[in-house]
Amino acid sequence: MKVQFLIPVFILISLSYAAAQDALQILPGDAYIELVPDGGFSLWIKAKDGIGSIMLTDSSRDPDGREDSFTLRSFDYNEVNGNEKRLLNGEFLDSEKGYYFLIDSTTERSPVFEEEAFRIYVPETVTYGYPWSREGQLAIGRGSWLNIRAFEKPFGDYDGLYRDNPFILNMKELPPLPPVPMEVEEEEGVFDEMASRTEGEFNIAEDGDDAVDKIADLLDRTPGPDIDLVLVVDTTVSMKDDVSFIRNKLVPIVKTKIASFEEFRIGLVLYRDYKEEYLTRHFQFESDLSIVQGRLNRITVAGGRDLPEAVYEGLYDAVENFDWKASSRLIIQVGDALPHEEPRGAITKEMVFDEARALGISIFPILLPAE
Repeated sequence: MKVQFLIPVFILISLSYAAAQDALQILPGDAYIELVPDGGFSLWIKAKDGIGSIMLTDSSRDPDGREDSFTLRSFDYNEVNGNEKRLLNGEFLDSEKGYYFLIDSTTERSPVFEEEAFRIYVPETVTYGYPWSREGQLAIGRGSWLNIRAFEKPFGDYDGLYRDNPFILNMKELPPLPPVPMEVEEEEGVFDEMASRTEGEFNIAEDGDDAVDKIADLLDRTPGPDIDLVLVVDTTVSMKDDVSFIRNKLVPIVKTKIASFEEFRIGLVLYRDYKEEYLTRHFQFESDLSIVQGRLNRITVAGGRDLPEAVYEGLYDAVENFDWKASSRLIIQVGDALPHEEPRGAITKEMVFDEARALGISIFPILLPAE
Protein backbone atom coordinates (compact mmCIF):
# COMPACT_ATOMS: atom_id res chain seq x y z
CA MET A 1 0.00 0.00 0.00
CA LYS A 2 1.29 3.44 -0.90
CA VAL A 3 0.98 6.11 1.77
CA GLN A 4 1.92 9.76 2.00
CA PHE A 5 2.59 12.59 4.44
CA LEU A 6 0.18 15.07 5.94
CA ILE A 7 0.57 18.80 5.40
CA PRO A 8 3.73 20.43 6.80
CA VAL A 9 3.40 21.27 10.48
CA PHE A 10 5.54 24.37 10.28
CA ILE A 11 8.29 25.83 8.11
CA LEU A 12 11.01 27.74 9.92
CA ILE A 13 11.96 29.92 6.96
CA SER A 14 12.04 33.71 7.14
CA LEU A 15 10.01 35.59 4.51
CA SER A 16 13.13 37.19 3.08
CA TYR A 17 14.43 33.78 1.98
CA ALA A 18 11.14 32.11 1.01
CA ALA A 19 11.00 33.36 -2.58
CA ALA A 20 14.57 32.35 -3.32
CA GLN A 21 13.95 28.87 -1.94
CA ASP A 22 10.60 28.03 -3.58
CA ALA A 23 12.38 25.51 -5.79
CA LEU A 24 13.43 23.64 -2.66
CA GLN A 25 9.92 23.44 -1.20
CA ILE A 26 8.45 19.94 -0.86
CA LEU A 27 4.66 19.74 -0.81
CA PRO A 28 2.52 16.83 0.48
CA GLY A 29 1.88 15.61 -3.06
CA ASP A 30 5.62 15.51 -3.73
CA ALA A 31 6.29 12.70 -1.24
CA TYR A 32 4.98 9.25 -0.44
CA ILE A 33 6.26 6.20 1.38
CA GLU A 34 6.37 2.59 0.32
CA LEU A 35 6.38 0.03 3.11
CA VAL A 36 9.17 -2.54 3.06
CA PRO A 37 8.27 -6.15 4.06
CA ASP A 38 11.27 -6.50 6.39
CA GLY A 39 10.47 -3.26 8.24
CA GLY A 40 10.90 0.43 7.64
CA PHE A 41 9.91 2.20 4.44
CA SER A 42 11.22 3.87 1.33
CA LEU A 43 10.61 7.61 1.16
CA TRP A 44 10.12 8.82 -2.42
CA ILE A 45 10.36 12.54 -3.23
CA LYS A 46 9.79 14.04 -6.68
CA ALA A 47 12.92 15.29 -8.38
CA LYS A 48 12.52 18.99 -9.22
CA ASP A 49 14.66 21.50 -11.03
CA GLY A 50 16.79 23.17 -8.41
CA ILE A 51 17.00 20.21 -5.97
CA GLY A 52 20.37 18.48 -6.00
CA SER A 53 19.98 16.28 -2.92
CA ILE A 54 17.59 15.31 -0.11
CA MET A 55 18.53 14.63 3.50
CA LEU A 56 16.52 13.77 6.64
CA THR A 57 17.29 15.56 9.92
CA ASP A 58 16.01 15.12 13.46
CA SER A 59 14.16 18.47 13.54
CA SER A 60 13.94 21.86 11.91
CA ARG A 61 16.88 24.14 12.47
CA ASP A 62 16.72 26.34 15.57
CA PRO A 63 15.97 29.83 14.20
CA ASP A 64 18.11 31.41 16.93
CA GLY A 65 21.08 29.27 15.94
CA ARG A 66 21.67 27.94 19.45
CA GLU A 67 20.84 24.29 18.73
CA ASP A 68 22.19 22.29 15.81
CA SER A 69 20.08 19.78 13.98
CA PHE A 70 21.66 16.49 13.01
CA THR A 71 21.30 14.24 10.00
CA LEU A 72 19.45 11.01 10.73
CA ARG A 73 21.49 7.85 10.22
CA SER A 74 20.80 4.16 9.84
CA PHE A 75 22.57 1.75 12.18
CA ASP A 76 23.25 -0.65 9.30
CA TYR A 77 24.26 -0.53 5.68
CA ASN A 78 21.47 -0.81 3.11
CA GLU A 79 21.63 -1.08 -0.66
CA VAL A 80 19.38 1.94 -1.27
CA ASN A 81 21.49 4.59 0.47
CA GLY A 82 24.46 2.78 1.94
CA ASN A 83 26.84 4.17 -0.66
CA GLU A 84 25.47 7.72 -0.78
CA LYS A 85 28.04 10.42 -0.01
CA ARG A 86 27.66 13.43 2.25
CA LEU A 87 29.75 16.58 1.94
CA LEU A 88 30.38 18.78 4.98
CA ASN A 89 32.77 21.73 5.16
CA GLY A 90 34.21 20.77 1.80
CA GLU A 91 35.06 17.18 2.78
CA PHE A 92 33.24 13.88 2.28
CA LEU A 93 32.38 12.16 5.56
CA ASP A 94 33.84 8.70 6.05
CA SER A 95 31.09 6.08 5.60
CA GLU A 96 33.50 3.37 6.72
CA LYS A 97 32.96 4.57 10.29
CA GLY A 98 29.35 3.42 10.08
CA TYR A 99 27.86 6.83 9.31
CA TYR A 100 25.05 5.67 7.04
CA PHE A 101 23.33 9.01 6.53
CA LEU A 102 19.75 9.19 5.30
CA ILE A 103 20.65 11.20 2.21
CA ASP A 104 20.19 10.84 -1.54
CA SER A 105 21.78 12.68 -4.45
CA THR A 106 20.91 10.19 -7.19
CA THR A 107 17.41 9.85 -8.63
CA GLU A 108 15.58 6.84 -10.02
CA ARG A 109 12.21 6.28 -11.62
CA SER A 110 9.36 6.21 -9.10
CA PRO A 111 6.65 3.56 -9.68
CA VAL A 112 3.94 5.93 -8.44
CA PHE A 113 5.07 9.28 -9.85
CA GLU A 114 6.28 7.54 -13.03
CA GLU A 115 9.10 10.06 -13.19
CA GLU A 116 12.48 10.59 -11.59
CA ALA A 117 12.50 10.80 -7.79
CA PHE A 118 14.87 10.73 -4.84
CA ARG A 119 14.59 7.65 -2.64
CA ILE A 120 15.71 7.18 0.97
CA TYR A 121 15.28 3.96 2.92
CA VAL A 122 14.15 4.79 6.48
CA PRO A 123 14.49 1.98 9.05
CA GLU A 124 12.17 1.67 12.04
CA THR A 125 14.83 3.05 14.39
CA VAL A 126 17.43 5.67 13.48
CA THR A 127 20.20 7.51 15.28
CA TYR A 128 21.62 11.03 15.15
CA GLY A 129 24.39 13.14 16.67
CA TYR A 130 27.71 12.15 18.18
CA PRO A 131 29.09 11.24 21.65
CA TRP A 132 30.87 14.60 21.93
CA SER A 133 27.66 16.54 21.27
CA ARG A 134 23.92 15.94 21.41
CA GLU A 135 22.97 12.41 20.32
CA GLY A 136 20.02 10.04 20.48
CA GLN A 137 17.79 7.53 18.78
CA LEU A 138 14.34 7.87 17.22
CA ALA A 139 11.65 5.30 16.53
CA ILE A 140 9.98 6.27 13.25
CA GLY A 141 6.25 5.66 12.84
CA ARG A 142 2.87 7.33 12.60
CA GLY A 143 2.97 10.64 14.42
CA SER A 144 6.74 11.03 14.01
CA TRP A 145 8.09 14.38 12.87
CA LEU A 146 10.42 14.17 9.90
CA ASN A 147 12.32 17.11 8.45
CA ILE A 148 13.16 16.73 4.77
CA ARG A 149 16.04 19.10 4.04
CA ALA A 150 16.30 19.90 0.33
CA PHE A 151 19.63 21.15 -1.05
CA GLU A 152 20.44 23.06 -4.20
CA LYS A 153 23.66 21.06 -4.55
CA PRO A 154 24.30 17.30 -4.36
CA PHE A 155 25.71 15.50 -1.30
CA GLY A 156 23.93 17.82 1.17
CA ASP A 157 26.38 20.62 0.42
CA TYR A 158 25.65 23.70 2.53
CA ASP A 159 27.62 25.93 0.15
CA GLY A 160 24.40 26.22 -1.85
CA LEU A 161 20.83 27.04 -0.83
CA TYR A 162 18.87 24.60 1.33
CA ARG A 163 15.40 24.50 2.84
CA ASP A 164 13.73 22.60 5.69
CA ASN A 165 10.41 20.88 4.98
CA PRO A 166 8.94 19.48 8.22
CA PHE A 167 6.22 16.82 8.01
CA ILE A 168 4.23 14.58 10.33
CA LEU A 169 4.26 10.96 9.24
CA ASN A 170 0.60 10.04 9.08
CA MET A 171 0.29 7.04 6.74
CA LYS A 172 -2.63 8.38 4.74
CA GLU A 173 -3.30 6.63 1.45
CA LEU A 174 -1.95 8.50 -1.56
CA PRO A 175 -4.97 9.36 -3.74
CA PRO A 176 -5.94 8.30 -6.26
CA LEU A 177 -5.16 4.62 -5.74
CA PRO A 178 -6.50 1.64 -7.68
CA PRO A 179 -8.88 -0.70 -5.83
CA VAL A 180 -7.17 -3.29 -3.65
CA PRO A 181 -9.77 -6.06 -3.25
CA MET A 182 -7.12 -8.66 -2.43
CA GLU A 183 -5.95 -6.63 0.58
CA VAL A 184 -9.54 -6.22 1.82
CA GLU A 185 -10.12 -9.94 1.42
CA GLU A 186 -6.88 -10.60 3.30
CA GLU A 187 -7.97 -8.42 6.23
CA GLU A 188 -11.39 -10.04 6.40
CA GLY A 189 -9.83 -13.49 6.17
CA VAL A 190 -7.49 -12.89 9.11
CA PHE A 191 -10.22 -11.62 11.43
CA ASP A 192 -12.74 -14.19 10.24
CA GLU A 193 -10.22 -16.89 11.23
CA MET A 194 -10.02 -15.43 14.76
CA ALA A 195 -13.78 -15.69 15.08
CA SER A 196 -14.35 -19.05 13.42
CA ARG A 197 -11.60 -20.84 15.36
CA THR A 198 -12.99 -19.67 18.71
CA GLU A 199 -16.72 -19.89 17.89
CA GLY A 200 -17.00 -16.13 17.77
CA GLU A 201 -18.19 -13.73 15.07
CA PHE A 202 -16.45 -11.24 12.81
CA ASN A 203 -17.99 -7.82 12.09
CA ILE A 204 -16.99 -4.78 10.04
CA ALA A 205 -17.93 -1.37 11.46
CA GLU A 206 -18.14 1.95 9.65
CA ASP A 207 -16.63 3.89 12.57
CA GLY A 208 -16.31 3.82 16.36
CA ASP A 209 -19.97 4.75 16.74
CA ASP A 210 -21.02 1.76 14.66
CA ALA A 211 -18.56 -0.48 16.54
CA VAL A 212 -20.28 0.30 19.86
CA ASP A 213 -23.66 -0.47 18.28
CA LYS A 214 -22.32 -3.85 17.16
CA ILE A 215 -21.08 -4.54 20.71
CA ALA A 216 -24.59 -3.78 21.97
CA ASP A 217 -26.04 -6.23 19.44
CA LEU A 218 -23.60 -8.94 20.56
CA LEU A 219 -24.68 -8.43 24.19
CA ASP A 220 -28.32 -8.75 23.17
CA ARG A 221 -27.54 -12.15 21.64
CA THR A 222 -25.33 -13.45 24.46
CA PRO A 223 -27.01 -15.99 26.78
CA GLY A 224 -26.93 -15.60 30.57
CA PRO A 225 -27.05 -15.96 33.40
CA ASP A 226 -23.60 -14.35 33.75
CA ILE A 227 -21.01 -12.89 31.40
CA ASP A 228 -17.30 -12.05 31.45
CA LEU A 229 -16.30 -9.62 28.69
CA VAL A 230 -12.85 -8.26 27.87
CA LEU A 231 -12.67 -5.37 25.43
CA VAL A 232 -9.38 -5.39 23.50
CA VAL A 233 -8.73 -2.01 21.85
CA ASP A 234 -6.10 -0.74 19.42
CA THR A 235 -4.76 2.54 20.89
CA THR A 236 -2.42 3.61 18.10
CA VAL A 237 -2.90 7.13 16.76
CA SER A 238 -5.07 6.11 13.79
CA MET A 239 -7.76 5.11 16.31
CA LYS A 240 -8.15 8.61 17.75
CA ASP A 241 -11.70 9.29 16.52
CA ASP A 242 -12.90 5.71 17.06
CA VAL A 243 -11.65 5.59 20.66
CA SER A 244 -13.63 8.77 21.35
CA PHE A 245 -16.85 6.97 20.42
CA ILE A 246 -15.95 4.01 22.63
CA ARG A 247 -15.09 6.32 25.52
CA ASN A 248 -18.33 8.29 25.29
CA LYS A 249 -20.87 5.69 24.23
CA LEU A 250 -19.86 2.21 25.46
CA VAL A 251 -20.72 2.39 29.16
CA PRO A 252 -24.13 4.06 28.66
CA ILE A 253 -25.10 1.32 26.22
CA VAL A 254 -23.76 -1.46 28.46
CA LYS A 255 -25.88 -0.10 31.32
CA THR A 256 -28.99 -0.79 29.26
CA LYS A 257 -27.93 -4.37 28.55
CA ILE A 258 -26.81 -5.76 31.91
CA ALA A 259 -30.26 -6.02 33.51
CA SER A 260 -30.77 -9.43 31.91
CA PHE A 261 -27.61 -10.86 33.51
CA GLU A 262 -27.23 -11.99 37.10
CA GLU A 263 -23.58 -10.96 36.97
CA PHE A 264 -21.72 -8.84 34.44
CA ARG A 265 -17.96 -8.22 34.53
CA ILE A 266 -15.97 -6.22 32.01
CA GLY A 267 -12.19 -6.03 31.59
CA LEU A 268 -10.04 -3.93 29.29
CA VAL A 269 -6.86 -4.55 27.28
CA LEU A 270 -5.12 -1.78 25.36
CA TYR A 271 -2.54 -2.66 22.73
CA ARG A 272 -0.17 -0.80 20.44
CA ASP A 273 2.92 -2.38 18.96
CA TYR A 274 6.53 -3.32 19.53
CA LYS A 275 8.90 -0.44 20.39
CA GLU A 276 5.97 1.72 21.48
CA GLU A 277 5.31 3.11 24.97
CA TYR A 278 3.66 -0.23 25.72
CA LEU A 279 2.87 -3.45 23.87
CA THR A 280 -0.24 -4.29 25.89
CA ARG A 281 -1.80 -2.95 29.07
CA HIS A 282 -4.67 -4.67 30.92
CA PHE A 283 -7.24 -3.72 33.56
CA GLN A 284 -8.94 -6.53 35.49
CA PHE A 285 -12.62 -7.47 35.52
CA GLU A 286 -14.89 -4.90 37.11
CA SER A 287 -18.64 -4.85 37.74
CA ASP A 288 -18.73 -1.18 38.72
CA LEU A 289 -19.27 0.61 35.42
CA SER A 290 -18.15 3.95 36.87
CA ILE A 291 -14.70 2.41 37.32
CA VAL A 292 -14.82 1.09 33.74
CA GLN A 293 -15.76 4.57 32.52
CA GLY A 294 -12.81 6.06 34.40
CA ARG A 295 -10.47 3.62 32.67
CA LEU A 296 -11.90 4.49 29.27
CA ASN A 297 -11.55 8.20 30.01
CA ARG A 298 -7.81 7.78 30.57
CA ILE A 299 -7.13 6.08 27.23
CA THR A 300 -4.69 8.00 25.05
CA VAL A 301 -3.63 7.15 21.52
CA ALA A 302 -0.12 7.37 20.12
CA GLY A 303 2.43 5.63 17.96
CA GLY A 304 1.94 2.95 15.38
CA ARG A 305 5.13 2.44 13.39
CA ASP A 306 3.68 0.39 10.58
CA LEU A 307 0.29 -0.76 9.36
CA PRO A 308 0.15 -4.10 11.28
CA GLU A 309 -0.20 -3.84 15.07
CA ALA A 310 0.16 -6.19 18.07
CA VAL A 311 -3.34 -7.67 17.72
CA TYR A 312 -2.46 -11.23 18.76
CA GLU A 313 -0.48 -9.92 21.71
CA GLY A 314 -3.53 -7.97 22.90
CA LEU A 315 -5.76 -11.01 22.54
CA TYR A 316 -3.30 -13.24 24.38
CA ASP A 317 -3.13 -10.74 27.25
CA ALA A 318 -6.92 -10.96 27.49
CA VAL A 319 -6.93 -14.76 27.45
CA GLU A 320 -4.10 -15.33 29.90
CA ASN A 321 -4.27 -12.51 32.44
CA PHE A 322 -7.91 -12.54 33.53
CA ASP A 323 -9.78 -14.73 36.01
CA TRP A 324 -12.45 -16.13 33.69
CA LYS A 325 -15.44 -17.55 35.60
CA ALA A 326 -18.74 -16.76 33.87
CA SER A 327 -20.73 -19.15 31.73
CA SER A 328 -20.51 -16.73 28.75
CA ARG A 329 -16.92 -15.62 28.01
CA LEU A 330 -16.30 -13.04 25.29
CA ILE A 331 -13.36 -11.10 23.94
CA ILE A 332 -14.38 -8.22 21.69
CA GLN A 333 -11.41 -6.85 19.76
CA VAL A 334 -11.72 -3.43 18.08
CA GLY A 335 -9.07 -2.08 15.71
CA ASP A 336 -8.29 -0.83 12.23
CA ALA A 337 -5.13 -2.78 11.38
CA LEU A 338 -4.05 -6.34 10.74
CA PRO A 339 -1.90 -8.33 13.15
CA HIS A 340 1.69 -8.97 12.13
CA GLU A 341 1.80 -11.76 9.57
CA GLU A 342 4.93 -13.23 11.16
CA PRO A 343 5.40 -13.19 14.97
CA ARG A 344 7.66 -10.39 16.16
CA GLY A 345 7.84 -11.76 19.69
CA ALA A 346 6.93 -14.88 21.64
CA ILE A 347 3.16 -14.74 20.96
CA THR A 348 1.69 -16.60 18.00
CA LYS A 349 -1.87 -16.81 16.77
CA GLU A 350 -1.95 -20.54 17.56
CA MET A 351 -1.23 -19.75 21.21
CA VAL A 352 -4.18 -17.35 21.22
CA PHE A 353 -6.59 -19.80 19.60
CA ASP A 354 -5.49 -22.83 21.65
CA GLU A 355 -5.75 -21.03 25.00
CA ALA A 356 -9.05 -19.37 24.11
CA ARG A 357 -10.64 -22.69 23.14
CA ALA A 358 -9.27 -24.36 26.27
CA LEU A 359 -10.94 -21.72 28.45
CA GLY A 360 -14.17 -21.57 26.47
CA ILE A 361 -13.56 -17.99 25.33
CA SER A 362 -15.02 -16.75 22.03
CA ILE A 363 -13.35 -13.92 20.10
CA PHE A 364 -15.45 -11.29 18.33
CA PRO A 365 -13.25 -9.04 16.15
CA ILE A 366 -14.67 -5.72 14.91
CA LEU A 367 -12.69 -4.20 12.03
CA LEU A 368 -12.77 -0.45 11.49
CA PRO A 369 -11.73 1.37 8.29
CA ALA A 370 -8.00 2.06 8.18
CA GLU A 371 -6.95 5.70 8.50
